[in-house]
Amino acid sequence: MGKKNKIQPRSLTINMDSKNLLVFDGLVFDMNSQKIMGIKNNETFPLIGKSKLRCNRERDNPKNGGKKVQHESISPNDTTWFNSNSQLLSYDHLIAVDTNTNQFNGSNVSVTAAYHIMPLIFNSEAAYCNARVLALIETWNVRVKPENLGWWQILQALDNNTEKLIGNIGLVVDSDFDNHDGFNSRKKPIVLDYFLPENVTLIYGSDKGGAEHLSTMLIKYCHNLAADLLKNENLVMNIKNLHAGLPDLYSHFRQWNTDNMNLRAFAKAEDKEKLSSLYKLLCKY
Repeated sequence: MGKKNKIQPRSLTINMDSKNLLVFDGLVFDMNSQKIMGIKNNETFPLIGKSKLRCNRERDNPKNGGKKVQHESISPNDTTWFNSNSQLLSYDHLIAVDTNTNQFNGSNVSVTAAYHIMPLIFNSEAAYCNARVLALIETWNVRVKPENLGWWQILQALDNNTEKLIGNIGLVVDSDFDNHDGFNSRKKPIVLDYFLPENVTLIYGSDKGGAEHLSTMLIKYCHNLAADLLKNENLVMNIKNLHAGLPDLYSHFRQWNTDNMNLRAFAKAEDKEKLSSLYKLLCKY
């Protein structure tokens, strides 16, 4: 018989504004809306301030350290969620970004993939979203953290777009987790002297986070998009549209036209109906 995979225990923590301890008599978990509410005089109210949700699992080998962080996000408004997917879909826009780096003939080549989801309607039963591949960017000989450079490239593109996204943007990434608090508080730049825009919040998702988290699926998808490009395109021999880079950051770059490429589907959910069914599955945990 084959070896059975052991499912490690999951847990979550929620950090909320300490004012709630002074204002409310207690907390109520609303299982239908998947929100945490404050209770006062037998009435329920939204909690005060933004909250941070962290989802963990026990590691397969306890010797490897403490609990593995699967997901961490900050609510974009004064709603406190205990479901990671509901918290994500309360953003106006989600942009997942992942960077893969390989070595070719003595050069390091980093490919950054970005995927954009715009939630339209969501509740405890289903989600309706617009979604598309936002960018595939190839960068050679990166002199800073390739992942952080990828975030910067995507955010720069949004800043320079006359139709840039309006509202709260959640940037889903899987690296530099220990510095997320500094990035989100604008005390630490992500690259050189570039700080996160005020309407952008970093969200941590792990490609090993578990299928119950939408952030895991987003990161996996971007990872696979980047891996496909590295595998299927002859990057060393093909110099078409390869441009000189910024000397302090990278030697060369190329942006691929995703409209003309045969890209993999997102978790076999290419339309609103399938994505809705996927969310119904994600809610059941």
